[in-house]
Amino acid sequence: MTWSILGASLVAHDLAASGHFFGTLLGLGTPRQRDARTLGFGPGLRLQRPEPRLSRAAGALFGPAGARHVAIAVEDLPAVAGNLGRAGLPCLAAEPAEFGTDALWTLDPAQNLVAFCERRPGHAAAAWHLHHVNLPAADVREATAFYVEMAGMTEGRWRAPAARGDFSIDPAELAVLTLGTDNSGLHIIRPDPGFALRNGFAHNPSIGGHPAFCVPDAGAVKARLEAAGVTVSDAGVYAMAGMRQIYVLDPAGNMIEVNQRV
Repeated sequence: MTWSILGASLVAHDLAASGHFFGTLLGLGTPRQRDARTLGFGPGLRLQRPEPRLSRAAGALFGPAGARHVAIAVEDLPAVAGNLGRAGLPCLAAEPAEFGTDALWTLDPAQNLVAFCERRPGHAAAAWHLHHVNLPAADVREATAFYVEMAGMTEGRWRAPAARGDFSIDPAELAVLTLGTDNSGLHIIRPDPGFALRNGFAHNPSIGGHPAFCVPDAGAVKARLEAAGVTVSDAGVYAMAGMRQIYVLDPAGNMIEVNQRV
């Protein structure tokens, strides 16, 4: 089944600060104010301030949901819904306005919130694009099987540079559901507490998941961030062949990767 990453959504407690971070410092452009709690950047990023609400149903407590998720466009949403139903996995129809197309919410085996969306016409090209979304999973093989079996994704082989950093590319610890030969797509990783220390980073990209934005000039992004007093981990070309990567935390504490083809 043909698929693509429609976008990633992140929690933003201060929309003005987050809008400046992504729009000006990362260079993603002017945001669209979708509503009082939501900003959008191009087709690939949504920032949402969660509502302070709490509810109880069937003995379970529920807080704000949906602010942090990955949205995946598929060519046959009913087929995905059928696969989820036959597997006995929970799913909910999305509100029509949430994605502008038919969509359903579900959870993968690692409890990452996922929206599968009916594919819609493409957007105009931008200077940046969403290269991948990284999702954490204690059991990488179980989570990878979910996306292969439910949405027909294809697992690829991780393409690492010759001078690879100190991390494992064992498929039991790192998998890529591939959209090309450049490791783009969906990354599934087992959290590695020692990752940052071993590689000399201020940030640990293996924990908590993150979106990765591919830009024309990662060096210029780094310079703007550092001029604003933001701590940056410049990893160089260490994990993906032909790709320079930097890591940073946004104003809400979300891990963000910015990369550039070199």
